[in-house]
Amino acid sequence: MTIRKNLTNIVLAGALALGVAGCGNNPEYHFNGKIGEKQVKFYEKIAGGINILEVVEADRSKSKYIDSNNDFKLDCVEITVGDNITEYYAASENPVVLEILEKAQKEFDAYLTKITDIQTAPLNRK
Repeated sequence: MTIRKNLTNIVLAGALALGVAGCGNNPEYHFNGKIGEKQVKFYEKIAGGINILEVVEADRSKSKYIDSNNDFKLDCVEITVGDNITEYYAASENPVVLEILEKAQKEFDAYLTKITDIQTAPLNRK
């Protein structure tokens, strides 16, 4: 009987841990689908501490927007064109990089707005 009780407790604890970790801090933005011709995916890593938005263009180029501390301010943007991957960090002192991050932040914000619009569309029908 003790073995069965212990096993039950272990299974319940594991299920609870998976359920809480899977939610993340920003489930309202979780998305994996098309916006226009672009494949867009928003997800969280490390129990919601890191927000990641990936956008794949029709030409297969990819932008990965990374907010590493859940404040919705980009810390990095990773751009992939062909086999070339370039990372741009907000901590850079290079004005060209900071300009790229500023543009990326506007794009990131716009995608989050589009995701919200798509996911709340049923509420906005008249």
